[in-house]
Amino acid sequence: MSNLIKEKCKLLRLAYVADIYEKIPFENHEQYISALLQQELEHREVAKGERLIKKAKFMSEKELEKYHWSEHIRFPPQLDRESLESLYFIEKKENLILTGAPGTGKSHLVTALGRKACRNGYEVRFFRVVDLVELLEKSWREGRFQSLRNRLNKIDMVILDEMGYVVYGTLKMNHHRT
Repeated sequence: MSNLIKEKCKLLRLAYVADIYEKIPFENHEQYISALLQQELEHREVAKGERLIKKAKFMSEKELEKYHWSEHIRFPPQLDRESLESLYFIEKKENLILTGAPGTGKSHLVTALGRKACRNGYEVRFFRVVDLVELLEKSWREGRFQSLRNRLNKIDMVILDEMGYVVYGTLKMNHHRT
């Protein structure tokens, strides 16, 4: 590959073209350029999803394909597996609450849904509840609570895990909305 092509791709911020341009079959100019740009877009989408996954701070790499759907999972009448996997609740800005005994797969399922959401371009954050409480307390003490709240409000999906393990104690915030 010529250094000239690499340099021009870098100037144009075409991160993947330099690596893929020789692999695309050429039938005609329009087909070639279209296929090349499509590949660039697809690579960018994959990279964006991976960046969002990293930013979400998941505690594990669970995926829906490895989730064991069993009879212990109960859905409310308006919800089924397909609608859950479609992530409709994010677009509708609805809450999703998974309850059950320890070891029933709630963390696996919610992590897998979160990772899928990231790959679909949604901004996701994963928190153990105890860690979020500590973060809220710290931001309150340091006078940065509103800033943290504003950042959290911009996130499409906030996952709160391990709710049963929280010791609520020192959080002394004024609960009025601003």
